[in-house]
Amino acid sequence: MSILVWEPVAEPTNRYPECHCSVILELSNEDLIVGYYAGEGEARPDTAWVLARHQRDVGSFDPLISVADSPSKPEGNGILFQVDDGTVLLIYGTMHGKLEGKHGPGVRWVTCDLRMKRSYDNGETWSEVEMIEADWGHVPRCKPTLLDNGEILFGTEFTSWHSQIWKSADGGETWNVCGSIPGEQNQHPSLIQRDDGSILALIRPSGKNPNVLKSVSHDYGRTWSEAEVTQNHCPYAALDAVKLEDGRIVMIWNDNPEKRNPLTIGISEDGGETWKYKRDIITGEGSFHYPAIIQSRDGLIHVTFTNNRVTIDHVVLTPNWIEGAGNALPIWDGIGMKRYLI
Repeated sequence: MSILVWEPVAEPTNRYPECHCSVILELSNEDLIVGYYAGEGEARPDTAWVLARHQRDVGSFDPLISVADSPSKPEGNGILFQVDDGTVLLIYGTMHGKLEGKHGPGVRWVTCDLRMKRSYDNGETWSEVEMIEADWGHVPRCKPTLLDNGEILFGTEFTSWHSQIWKSADGGETWNVCGSIPGEQNQHPSLIQRDDGSILALIRPSGKNPNVLKSVSHDYGRTWSEAEVTQNHCPYAALDAVKLEDGRIVMIWNDNPEKRNPLTIGISEDGGETWKYKRDIITGEGSFHYPAIIQSRDGLIHVTFTNNRVTIDHVVLTPNWIEGAGNALPIWDGIGMKRYLI
């Protein structure tokens, strides 16, 4: 077995010419949903948060639906999670500050609030907005994780440049900050509970070292070791990770200190300490970045990523492809190379 699918979630349109920052979720009915922000561009007034569904046993994604679209205010990063009672949570941010000018206080991403919508019908319809944090500065990125004590955790980028860890002990009804990751400046942690109960954070760097960072918590996310530099390069770009059903950890990131290319996927057999297998999943013209990754109930790995901000691409593969089985994908040429479905 190898790579089974490479497809766009949606093609660009006049309404959604650009897109970025996808997340993917397998629902309890085994449908897949993929969400991201799209519009004229990042931090543009018309940027909405949109969603596409891939029904089980159907060959392609359904058309996009708009889930959040604040008048004249851009929607930012969002994350998805389905709680035990079937409710799907969307946690995301809306920008309220200046959209032009040099990055800094009052400009673009640091002016995001943190808000939530709920769906009680597997993402078909959505509730009104609920505010998690009205004060600006929190930006989510990587999917929440359910701990063995029943709590749900996710991390946010924050204005301190130290990731904040949010916790819910009541199935997503309420949220509060329970911890912060010290050490090297960091943002957008991907959280994995390891077999020994500890929580591993694999983290996007935001300081002086262009490498993936790592931190560990032994008390359900309340305290964290100082973020330390690993051997895996990272060009200050988002990453994601998932724990497989066999206990191994898979990470996807840009293994390059300067460019968001190639997009690399790797397997760790020792809880994220070392990465025995690494393989470039996408190479070619441009940038392939901001990946999201899950393992579906059938054991397959699903990846979504931004392809040059024109499409969000969806790739399905078997875990042993990362170890070297099967052929590589063709090199992306940026001129309409056809993706494929086997």
